Amino acid sequence: MTVFHLLVYLSLLVFLAAVIARVVRIARMPIHLRWELYPVPHEKGRASYGGSTLEEVDWWTKPRQVDRIGELAAMIPEMLFLKGLWEHNRPMWFGSFALHFGLYLLIGELALLVLSGLLFIAGVAGGILDILLSLILILAWVGCILGIIGTIIMFYKRLADRKLRLHTNASHFFNLLLLGAIYLTGLLWVASDSSYAANVSAFFVGWMSLSAMPALPAIGYWHIGCVLLFFVYFPFTHMTHAFIKWFTYHDVRWEDQPNLPEGKMQAEIEKLESQIVTWAAPHVNADGRKTWVDIVSETGEEKKEK
Repeated sequence: MTVFHLLVYLSLLVFLAAVIARVVRIARMPIHLRWELYPVPHEKGRASYGGSTLEEVDWWTKPRQVDRIGELAAMIPEMLFLKGLWEHNRPMWFGSFALHFGLYLLIGELALLVLSGLLFIAGVAGGILDILLSLILILAWVGCILGIIGTIIMFYKRLADRKLRLHTNASHFFNLLLLGAIYLTGLLWVASDSSYAANVSAFFVGWMSLSAMPALPAIGYWHIGCVLLFFVYFPFTHMTHAFIKWFTYHDVRWEDQPNLPEGKMQAEIEKLESQIVTWAAPHVNADGRKTWVDIVSETGEEKKEK
C-alpha cells in the first residue's frame, strides 16, 4: 500500500463518515411544520386529479395506500432535470442543468469504473470490459464538457445578476471553482491521453485491490486530487442538498401521516410542547421558564379577555 492508496481511502472515509453523520442528525430533528400542499404524489389514485384523502369522511380511520411509483415519478424529473427550475426560473435552468447533469454523468462514470474494476479483479476480460471502457470514455467527454459550460454560465450569473448576487457568498464561488477544476482537469486528461479509459480503470483496480497503480500523466493526478478534495469538502457544504432534498420532500412537503391519539407523533409533539422557550422576540413573551404550552395558554386567555 502506498501513500496514494492511503490518501484515497482516507478521503472516502471522511466522505462516508461525514455524510452518514449528517443524515443521522437530520433524521433525528424534531417534527417539521407541514406544508400541507396537495396533491401529494404518493396518494394512490388521487394525485392525478389534485385530490387527497381529506375528501373522505373519517379519513384517518381508513388504511392509507402509498404509491411509491408516484413519488419517483415526481422526484426523478426534479433531481435529474431540475423540473422546478424549468417551470419557475427558466433563465437559470440551462446553466444549472449543465452544471448538475455533468456531475451526474461523472458519477455514472465512477460507478462504471468501480464495476469494471470488480470485473477485472474477478478475472473477466474482453467483451463486457471493452463496452464499459467505451461508455466510461463517452461519459467523461460529455460530463466534463457539460460541466464546464454550466460552471461558466453559473459563475457569470452570480457575478452579473444583481438579485442573485444578493444571495451569493464566497462559498458559492469556491464551490463553482472546485467543480470547474474537476471538469477542466478531467477534460484535459481525456483529450490528451489516448489511453484514458484504460489508465483510469487500472487506477481503480489498483486502489480497490491494494495493488500497484499505473503511472498517470500529470493532469491525471491533478484531476484525481480535485476529486478527492471534493469528497472531503462536500459533506460540510450546502451542496448536501443533493440528499437533504429527500427529507425536504418526505418530511416536510409530502408528510401526511395522521396524528392519532396515543400515537407516536402525538407523543413527540407533546414532548416538544413542553420545551422551555428562550426566543427573544417580544411578541413571544418568553422569559426562559415558560414552555410552549404556557405561552399558547396565555395568548388564549388574553384573546378571551378582549
